[in-house]
Amino acid sequence: MNESDSKSPDSAAVLESMTLLATLSTAADLRTALAERRAGRDPSAQERSDHAAHHLRETGSQLMDLTMQLLFGRVHLAHQKEEALAAAVRHFDLLMKLRRAERHLHSMHQRLLSLYPEVSEALVEEARLTHDAVADMVASSDDVEYVLTELEAVLERIVSFVVWSRHEV
Repeated sequence: MNESDSKSPDSAAVLESMTLLATLSTAADLRTALAERRAGRDPSAQERSDHAAHHLRETGSQLMDLTMQLLFGRVHLAHQKEEALAAAVRHFDLLMKLRRAERHLHSMHQRLLSLYPEVSEALVEEARLTHDAVADMVASSDDVEYVLTELEAVLERIVSFVVWSRHEV
């Protein structure tokens, strides 16, 4: 083994770590969903206005933070002057964050439905359309060219949606 080999991470170990992280993320989401249901909150049911509004503000804030992370992280995607393993890790990070954004948008759409007609029908529809745009990006995440051309527009749409929801809720 030469000196440069000892400094670079083992790709199998990195891939194993990414698999573990994805598994833990899924388990955390499941745990949160079960805790909500045990507390008597069914996300598919109508919620009280005050609870839905509180959840929307909280989730909107988390979604905005996540979107800012994605906006700042997209610089590496555009330049792609990284080793293959580093690029794979960044791509994985992007995909995990997009999936989290997708879950936040789904949750916000459900809460907005609980508030309708107190919020505009256009906002409820924008939540659905923004969710679908992110879901399309997740489904097409292996197409790097698509991600590079569409990511900024999708992130701007998320920011616009969060600002709009803050205004109405």
